[in-house]
Amino acid sequence: MSTPNVSKVVGGLMFFTAILGAVVLAFDGVLPTGAPVHYYALAFFVIVDLAVGILVVARPSKQAYSFVICWCLLRIFLQVADISQASMYHFSSYGQFADYLFNPVSAVSSSLGNPPGIPGLPIDFILILELAALILAWKLRSNPN
Repeated sequence: MSTPNVSKVVGGLMFFTAILGAVVLAFDGVLPTGAPVHYYALAFFVIVDLAVGILVVARPSKQAYSFVICWCLLRIFLQVADISQASMYHFSSYGQFADYLFNPVSAVSSSLGNPPGIPGLPIDFILILELAALILAWKLRSNPN
């Protein structure tokens, strides 16, 4: 696969990540009222995901790939580190909060009023897409030809 095509794939991964973030914003009924700072942070992440996708498609370069790598690493770190906020949101344990965030069949999500799979399913897919974009961007940055 040629570099321009791979950069479009990376951009597409970032666009799809933004769409999944928008799904969480639209359907997680707990987020805007129970964690408004996280709600606005996720809205910002969606905007940055779109901007990064546009950047890597419009101007594929080592700098653009480096930005994808840094952004995806930051997002993955923040999503996993979010588990440390369990007590702030009145979860009884870190495991229960991790279950809420990452388990698409969690009973906790539905007991809090979210539709089945929200936020677990979109967040899991976001992590997978970020990891894929990170790996592809790393390969492109290391060998742009």
